[in-house]
Amino acid sequence: MAAHDSILSARVKQIRDANQKRQAAPFRENDLVYLSTKNITFPKGLARKLIPKYIGPYKILEDYKNYSFRIELPSSMKYMTFSTLLY
Repeated sequence: MAAHDSILSARVKQIRDANQKRQAAPFRENDLVYLSTKNITFPKGLARKLIPKYIGPYKILEDYKNYSFRIELPSSMKYMTFSTLLY
């Protein structure tokens, strides 16, 4: 049981240390942001190395207050699957 308690206390300490370094998102509604293309799946036939690293700027429509945002995307990108990283 002592090993289990040590693991739990280490996890609590790591979470506390990680949360101390976190900052509020510097983005607000109506800001313009760029999207990283790293996690965007593009149609077949486009060479990944010829696609720009960042695309945009796109307008933030809504801030969900949990580091998630609704972004105004062009109609050609509405159904693409990607996870957003804002820069």
